[in-house]
Amino acid sequence: MSLTKRQRWTLLATVSIGLLLITLDNSILYTALPLLTEELGANGSQTLWIINAYPVVIVGLLLGAGTLGDRVGHRRMFLIGLVIFGVASAAAAFSPSPAWLIASRAVIAVGAAAMMPATLALIRLSFDVERERNFAIAVWGTVSVVGSAIGPIVGGLLLEHFWWGSVFLIGIPFVVIALIATVVVAPPNDPDPSKHWDAISSLQAMVGLVGAVFLLKELANVPPNWTVVVLGAVAAGLGLTSFVRRQQRSNDPLLDFAIFRNRAFSAGVLAAAISMFAVSGAQLMTTQRFQLVEDFTPLEAGLLVTVVAIGSLPTSLLGACTWIGWDCCRSSPEGWRSVRSALR
Repeated sequence: MSLTKRQRWTLLATVSIGLLLITLDNSILYTALPLLTEELGANGSQTLWIINAYPVVIVGLLLGAGTLGDRVGHRRMFLIGLVIFGVASAAAAFSPSPAWLIASRAVIAVGAAAMMPATLALIRLSFDVERERNFAIAVWGTVSVVGSAIGPIVGGLLLEHFWWGSVFLIGIPFVVIALIATVVVAPPNDPDPSKHWDAISSLQAMVGLVGAVFLLKELANVPPNWTVVVLGAVAAGLGLTSFVRRQQRSNDPLLDFAIFRNRAFSAGVLAAAISMFAVSGAQLMTTQRFQLVEDFTPLEAGLLVTVVAIGSLPTSLLGACTWIGWDCCRSSPEGWRSVRSALR
């Protein structure tokens, strides 16, 4: 069923809300962390996982989420993701302990991982005209950058007037709006049961990533607990090695490593990864230092670190435009074949 022009652009606004929530939630805690750490009595390790549970779970599940969306339908995946995201956000806002908050953040990430591939897939399914579709994808890329940039500011503004739980509740009204709009304007759900969802690969990636985080966290301690270091190294090694081997043997891999043989592609991925880690690390450390040492308010600290994100915005948008038309944004065999063909 072809959508009208109004329905298409309404859908773009709807999936942009979902994407904004995903990226916003990754950085909104930077300014809230000192306060919620004090309120909940979290130790250093728990503080680390309050921040890292979200991105680690997303990365671990994201590769398989695209294929699962093909299998059950991207409209359904987006709706399920919104519901999980909203319910878990409410649970996080009223967390009685650090462990509860960490678990809630992990569940929020499950919802985010379900939504994210669906946001782009729904755009591709709804926009038949290539020029409109390219513009919609450019908007999609812009929203992802803007969400990360304004997260610390939104967190700071909320903490000027409300308690720390408000940084989680702020997204719930937008979840409700997106749910209603998706039901009204999104194209019909079109599942493809022939698609294979490789849950084992997703689990292997998750084990490897969690082990790597434990390893790096413990190595930063003085002195490190060498038992934890060894266990983290073993988990990371086994998880990631088994993941790579499974992808190489699979006829329907979540990640086709052949794509990395192209130097331009590999260099772009490496540059993007380094930039992401550098900006995220700088934002996190700067917000903590200026609140805890220099006595900045959460809003002042949020405005300060946003300068970094604003500075990276032009090149981020340029990079997003480069990817327009590449079908690597969904984890499916057709997508990987399209990328490999384009690179030739």
